[in-house]
Amino acid sequence: MDDEHLSVIHINVTHFAAAVASARDPSLSDIPFVIAQPRGSRQIVLAVSDRALQEGICSGMPVASALRMVPALRVIPPDSTAGGKAETAMHEIAAQFSPVVQQDGGGHLYLDVSGTSRLFGPPIDCAVRIRNAIQETLGIKPAIAVAANKLVAKIGTRAIRPSGMAQIPAGDEAAFLTAQDIRLLPGVGPSIGRILAVAGFHEIGELAALDNHEVIALLGKRGLRLRDAARGWDISPVVPGKLENQSVQRRIDFAEPIGEVTQLRSAMTAATEDAGLAMRSELMGCTSLSCTIFWADGSLTTGTSRSPTALVLDAQIAALGWEALQQALKRRVRIRSITVTLEKLAPARRDPDLFTLDLGPSREERLQHVVDATRKRFGPAVLTHAAVALHA
Repeated sequence: MDDEHLSVIHINVTHFAAAVASARDPSLSDIPFVIAQPRGSRQIVLAVSDRALQEGICSGMPVASALRMVPALRVIPPDSTAGGKAETAMHEIAAQFSPVVQQDGGGHLYLDVSGTSRLFGPPIDCAVRIRNAIQETLGIKPAIAVAANKLVAKIGTRAIRPSGMAQIPAGDEAAFLTAQDIRLLPGVGPSIGRILAVAGFHEIGELAALDNHEVIALLGKRGLRLRDAARGWDISPVVPGKLENQSVQRRIDFAEPIGEVTQLRSAMTAATEDAGLAMRSELMGCTSLSCTIFWADGSLTTGTSRSPTALVLDAQIAALGWEALQQALKRRVRIRSITVTLEKLAPARRDPDLFTLDLGPSREERLQHVVDATRKRFGPAVLTHAAVALHA
């Protein structure tokens, strides 16, 4: 089959923050260390060095537990500046080989190299050149996979990490995926992972073999999408730019200009709930929210509120929205509409890249999942915050 069908390259730097730290300070390569916030009542391991991985330390583990396992473990605070510079350098390298580069953060890049063979050779040759450039420039050894779509390329890098090269020819997706650990499949987080394990599913091919009725009986209707992923089906495009530059926006127009704060807060809550549902459907969280008020006299004001971590839950997003709305409320004129924008998006799903399977989602996350599933089935208005219902 023509190599031009192999159009997507995925670059995956496992435990990106730890990899950057080791590259900047070679002495760290010989000791076990983790990246974690220096303060907090419950410090969590964010990234793990190769030596720490060999000692059984994993991301998502409480730092206290990691220190009990490895008393000599070194805890290093995150260096966002160094990480940002490394990500910029990786993007610049990738951009030399394709105009279509999607940067998802944390050492993850997708390239659409369709139509570039005349310039750079077959996609696998292009991937080798990118890998070599990253190693020479940054001292980081990534895992890189070439496949016909983003999903299979991502699983390819997960299968070979922390480093290496993989090529999955178009048409060979099923053969490649069938024997892979089911936990490598995007979307298999703690709760679904436990369900599958109890049911005796350990390989991706076992899930791929289920028909619609069997999937729904095991995982509900949401499982159909996961089963399709297990079959290697993915039509999502490579979206140029940084993930953090993408946004989700919702606007609410009032039948008549309003001035009551309770009505505004109700509208803000409704807008954040709707935007949050759309954002979570893409397994994202937001670290910034802006609220723009369109006043009855034609002017507008904007307020922005930020969070140090990606927010996912309705209650969190609504609180951020209220802060932004208060900043924008600078006048006493009546209001015609408001627009809420969830910005600076970041991956928010709990998957094997970020969390161990035994931690599991919180009670609030489980409740949010039930609420989202109900809204998707019966409509966004079927379940909403009390303030929205009272002022609807």
